[in-house]
Amino acid sequence: MRWLKLIIPPSLRLRLRVLQKYWQGVYNGQRFDFVKKSRMQANYPSQLSLSQVIRPNNYSTNKVHNLQLAISCIENRLILPGQVFSFWHLIPRPTSKNGFREGRNLVGTKLATDIGGGLCQQSGILYHLSLMAGLEIVERHPHSKDIYNENNRYTPLGSDATVVYGHKDFRFRNNLGFAFYFSFELSEDSLTAHLCAEEKVKEYKLRFESLDKGSVYRSVVHRLKENGQWEKISEHEYERL
Repeated sequence: MRWLKLIIPPSLRLRLRVLQKYWQGVYNGQRFDFVKKSRMQANYPSQLSLSQVIRPNNYSTNKVHNLQLAISCIENRLILPGQVFSFWHLIPRPTSKNGFREGRNLVGTKLATDIGGGLCQQSGILYHLSLMAGLEIVERHPHSKDIYNENNRYTPLGSDATVVYGHKDFRFRNNLGFAFYFSFELSEDSLTAHLCAEEKVKEYKLRFESLDKGSVYRSVVHRLKENGQWEKISEHEYERL
């Protein structure tokens, strides 16, 4: 099938991939459960919070700009019981036309620049916060490579969630039994996400283990269940950059 890539323009391949993802969502029923794009008024207190630093680089300003655009699409959107949150359902394709800027990104297996660079920190912090809340993860993709080391890592290895428009989404289902929404605080050097709800949200204890396997790191994530037992919820190997 490689010959198809040679004759089909990249823009058309992306459109076909987006269409495929759409019909996959229809087939498995998720599409009908997606969080509505229209905002619903609510004023809930913060129940869970998570903060991450924003590491400085040549594209930090653009990254913060891209994060702010994403936040404006996600913030204060009420997620009802049973609904599915989809990153790319709420956030438009990261293009210059849609207001996004060039930033640092892991493109394929190489560190490069791309329009919308930095959005993976947004999806990553939501994934980490979702694990803390015990939400049902529907779709999550780890990065292929670990671009940080223990001196500059801003989040535990294994708590990331890469997003690629038309290919990789981050989705979870609200299985809490009540509505909630996200709110954010963003500055030049930090990002904080809040899960806001009227009812108290149980915070699950997480354990992130990173095993050095030479050419790769193996990440294993466990969550403490109510019976006191640790449950493995993900395992992945990251190549070294």
